[in-house]
Amino acid sequence: MHFLMIGGSGRTGQLIIEEALRRGHQVTALVRTSASLEARDNLTIVEGTPLNTSDIGRAFNATLESRPTAVVVALNARRTSDSPFSAPSPDTPPRLMADSVANVISVMKKYGTHKIIINSSMGTGSSIEGLGALVRPVFAYTNMKFQMIDHNAVDEETRAAGVNFVLVRPVMLSEGAASEVKVYSEDGKGAGCKKITRKSVARFMVVEALEGDKYDGRAPVISN
Repeated sequence: MHFLMIGGSGRTGQLIIEEALRRGHQVTALVRTSASLEARDNLTIVEGTPLNTSDIGRAFNATLESRPTAVVVALNARRTSDSPFSAPSPDTPPRLMADSVANVISVMKKYGTHKIIINSSMGTGSSIEGLGALVRPVFAYTNMKFQMIDHNAVDEETRAAGVNFVLVRPVMLSEGAASEVKVYSEDGKGAGCKKITRKSVARFMVVEALEGDKYDGRAPVISN
């Protein structure tokens, strides 16, 4: 399968690309700087931003053999540090993810690409109910609220866009090897404060969400 990767230079995005290439897929990655990704077979790197529809269009037409038949998004708002509680970077638009996804979907429709897989987050939409009462204020009253507002906009607008989607909602991310993934309903009840490795998220997004169709039109919460 040939898919367009948005957010491929981030930690999870790079792992998604690695997993996809390992499984024989063809990837076109739209990134701000080509140096952020290592050149590899079956990987086409296009410089640009998903905030610009013309850049997305160039990415869709970057290979002569075929256009992408799906899009995978692993965007994250840039922060002033690696801490999830740090303030958004001053150069990050408040709707970075939502506007990027809206642009991607508009280009998808132009070229007849019907499926988008998005790395979302536990706490988005109905999954806020799966968080404990002591945890919910963290999402509402710390700097995390800015990213959650953007995630919620992505969730709502993608559902209304008329395309096939999978909104993957991982719990707290950690480092480590890929391991068994447990899938919860969209409200996340039972997931609590569990963790999941980025490699597990990457594998789920490629194997279950991209290659499979079980979760089409759904927003599964996942943990290890």
